Amino acid sequence: MYVRRKRYVRRKDSSGGSNSYTDNRQRTYKALTSLALVLATVVAIPLVALTLKPMQVMMLHVDPEVQEALMLGKPVDAYITVKSNVDLGLKPIKVWSFGDIKIVKARLTSARQLGIIYKPGVISIYATKKFRHAPLHYLDASQYPFREKDIDNELHKAYGPWTGRNVTVAVVDTGIDYTHPDFYDEYNKSIIKVLVSMFYVSATTGEYIFWEPYKNGTMEDLLDFDMQLWQQYGEPAFLDINGHGTHVAGIIAGRGWAGDGKYKGIAPEAKLVIVKAFDKDGATPMDSCLEALEWIYNNAEKYDIKILSLSWGAAFASDGKDPMSMAANKVAEKGVWVFAAAGNEGNIPTTVVVPAVAEKVFAVGAWDPYYDKVAPFSSLGPTVDLRMKPDFMGAGVMIVSCKSTYVDFPDEYEVESYYVALSGTSMSTPAVVAVAADFIEYFRYWHHRDPTVNEFLKWIEDNARHINFVKDFLTGWGIPLAPHS
Repeated sequence: MYVRRKRYVRRKDSSGGSNSYTDNRQRTYKALTSLALVLATVVAIPLVALTLKPMQVMMLHVDPEVQEALMLGKPVDAYITVKSNVDLGLKPIKVWSFGDIKIVKARLTSARQLGIIYKPGVISIYATKKFRHAPLHYLDASQYPFREKDIDNELHKAYGPWTGRNVTVAVVDTGIDYTHPDFYDEYNKSIIKVLVSMFYVSATTGEYIFWEPYKNGTMEDLLDFDMQLWQQYGEPAFLDINGHGTHVAGIIAGRGWAGDGKYKGIAPEAKLVIVKAFDKDGATPMDSCLEALEWIYNNAEKYDIKILSLSWGAAFASDGKDPMSMAANKVAEKGVWVFAAAGNEGNIPTTVVVPAVAEKVFAVGAWDPYYDKVAPFSSLGPTVDLRMKPDFMGAGVMIVSCKSTYVDFPDEYEVESYYVALSGTSMSTPAVVAVAADFIEYFRYWHHRDPTVNEFLKWIEDNARHINFVKDFLTGWGIPLAPHS
């Protein structure tokens, strides 16, 4: 026999028992109150945001260094990023143009001049910053068997048929040791398309000097020219006397001749465009970085530059509206894939450096391929405006690559005569750059055209080694792997 249980509402008795009817009313009241609070918050936050928008703009897009200097009555050279058609009414010291935006360097003398931030088309105001390549972290060499295997190729599984053939990669760094045997092809021709120097200008044209191998002269002629400048002014135009740029270039496109192929780059048949913007100490002012990016922007099509590698940065709070990040974004809009070192600030949140914080720049963190973990020095995201960075992880601990013969490193890190093991996001960045070059060659072969950035990201989504299930501020999309089919 089917029996339906009758429901009763039990009232609170004199002994203090519960009253279900009253409890239900209280729960309903609390639910409605919570809903009202949520709705009020949804409505209130945009209203407050609109009210505080000028304050937010001032906090995010006016550098505190500029504000502090002007408040103390000190004039300051500011870098003002604006739409290209905006007239600031200031006398410019220098202007860098990137299509629909420009970066104006001008001297500000009064705090009242900060009011230009409210002018339509003005994006940000920043003080000058010192940029440098990320410190080379000398770890305990005895803990890493770096002489036994080519660890970066192994991590990124770069053993397939794709070698970045005829993909041009630009490297802005400390120059390159173009005398190194790994930067020549099987016909003993340099793999460098052009070298550009941000240290010297032509006496006739006023433009930054450049050298196209075999067009402006032989590589021996180039070395003689550099040696004269080095002796006379203390800095060669193109030659790397710091060691950083040579190591970076070797990770990308080193042929491996000097090590019988053991330490070749991940894209050993790529072509290089070398822009020297950093001095023998690995540092440079913001002006030189902007000059370098402007040169890339203006010459990307001429030299068929597909990828830009930036293993350097500056550590200051930015949501990507600072002049360097904006310039890097504009290079990316030209169709150049821009990769930048996330920084070596340690595993601390929101420490990704500029220009890696830029929205259209791929920030690369460092992975320790020996112990299979995030390198202890690698910067973490998110950005200050809560975007997920870094974007990728690359091999960045004890990576063996080309050594500039004009630089001495500690003996325990040198490998034979032509190589050295270094660590940092400076090393992980070119590793991922080289994987991207391999992918471009692979895509060209199968589709007879260049891939888009979105096609590259889709391929990463399907083929990378994902450390976590989703993109996060620790490892981004994970470790890109070179194509094999």
